[in-house]
Amino acid sequence: MIERGSELLARRANVLADWADRMPLRNVYIFGDHAGGDAAAGGKLTIAIEYNSDVSDEILRGWQRENSTGFEELQTALGIRIALFTDQDYDVWPAIRDAVRDPLMTIRKVRVVQTPAAPHGRHVGNGTR
Repeated sequence: MIERGSELLARRANVLADWADRMPLRNVYIFGDHAGGDAAAGGKLTIAIEYNSDVSDEILRGWQRENSTGFEELQTALGIRIALFTDQDYDVWPAIRDAVRDPLMTIRKVRVVQTPAAPHGRHVGNGTR
């Protein structure tokens, strides 16, 4: 069965929401080309995250394990490579903050927002705690 763009995006947002519930994250945003349905084949899913500062040691250890593998398990579950932006990547946040007022989709901690084209992201695992 071939998924249409909106069905595929909803499935990926649900996978990301399940993952985010286990991680020390306050908010997760899918933005850029995939959020707008304009993604090129072979492109990366652009994700921005905001950390939750009040987390248990167990949750933080889970994050460190995920980070050490380059979020391999998450990427496998999503079926796509990701470009991960953190709350220290200041250049992505103005567009996300504007777009979050009217999200395309919200699933628990995950919000899909339409922004101008995403900047070239970091490879997964860089710049994360």
